[in-house]
Amino acid sequence: MCTLLSPCASSEAAEWRVWLDAKFLAPPASQAVPNAQKTVLAAGQWDGAQLTAFTPKEWAKLGTTWKAFEAATRAGASADFKSLEITFKRDKRNVIQYAELTSKEGLVPSAILAPELGRKFETTIGEVLLIAVPSRSKAYVFPEFGGDIAKFSDLVWDAYRETPYPVSVEVFEWRKGILKAVGSFEH
Repeated sequence: MCTLLSPCASSEAAEWRVWLDAKFLAPPASQAVPNAQKTVLAAGQWDGAQLTAFTPKEWAKLGTTWKAFEAATRAGASADFKSLEITFKRDKRNVIQYAELTSKEGLVPSAILAPELGRKFETTIGEVLLIAVPSRSKAYVFPEFGGDIAKFSDLVWDAYRETPYPVSVEVFEWRKGILKAVGSFEH
């Protein structure tokens, strides 16, 4: 295994990821998301088929800090973000209600941590984003001042229930690259 202290030329480091994950899954290498009750940030790798959390032994072998590891995973998050399909959902007056982000590979919870997330939506949804990540294959990005997002509760809960890889029904605020939980969708 590559380490941050002794980098290697293999593609292994390119597959490292940090992603949002369900707290109940208890990923061994994880960090809290500010204000989140049911979601954590997990550390691991993309194994070509799914996001796989590091074991405690694998994490210890890296010999790094969370901050350094997170920085090392930004390129992977950007690649994941570029692979997403993004669809804007509009109301009958053609006003954007939200963006739906989908990934057949299940990379959405890593992709939403990409540095370019804000730039992608600043002119369409706004500089402050409200994000729901109900599964590894789907996320919703809402405008901060776009109305009552609670009306999309069923949409988020349905996506959460219909997947073998649920993530969260919490609402996250993205502001200038900082992600924190600000509530939950009720059902």
